[in-house]
Amino acid sequence: LEWSEGVPPPIHRAVLFIYASQAAFYIHSIYATLYLDIWRKDSWLMFAHHFVALSMLLLSYVDNFTLCGALLLFLQDSSDAMLEVAKIGMYLRRRKNGDYYKLIDIAGSTVFVLVLCRLYWYPCKLLYATIYGAVYLGPQDAPFFPVLGAMLILIYAMNIYWFNFIARMLWRVATTGEEPEDNREWDTSAVTGLSKSSLDAMAERKKQ
Repeated sequence: LEWSEGVPPPIHRAVLFIYASQAAFYIHSIYATLYLDIWRKDSWLMFAHHFVALSMLLLSYVDNFTLCGALLLFLQDSSDAMLEVAKIGMYLRRRKNGDYYKLIDIAGSTVFVLVLCRLYWYPCKLLYATIYGAVYLGPQDAPFFPVLGAMLILIYAMNIYWFNFIARMLWRVATTGEEPEDNREWDTSAVTGLSKSSLDAMAERKKQ
């Protein structure tokens, strides 16, 4: 912990850069979730995640828990980067014969990194250090310490919730052989009045 010496350490410039860039990213993400992105089942949860993450960046900076904040960003973003690459691989698949680009093979590594960073290291390293360890090693006058602990637990609950979507998708692909799809999407009939099969049939007729 930063406070193990009893005094607040200086904040490294690299950490300041990470904090500034991530704060800008989450400010944009809040706006994009509300006004730009397709509305999904978990859109409100995504908005809450971005708001909590932005609040944690601010409060951890005020309380000088910036190294723990940097660890949080590493654990969360390491799997995010691979997840986005896996999504690109899915969307760029060859639609004529159903073959996928080799880029989709990274999806397996994505799940491994997600489980390792967000579901294992997150509680074992981050929650242990910030909630249990900081009680004995951290400053007793940190005003936002209880709030930060509650937010960290909330983020971990969100990680479990989103992993449920990925696990269900992988199980469906493994047991039925269906193409992987984002099961966070609302039923298309609720938006267009047509079922997904009808929309697929219309797309096939348009190709012909």
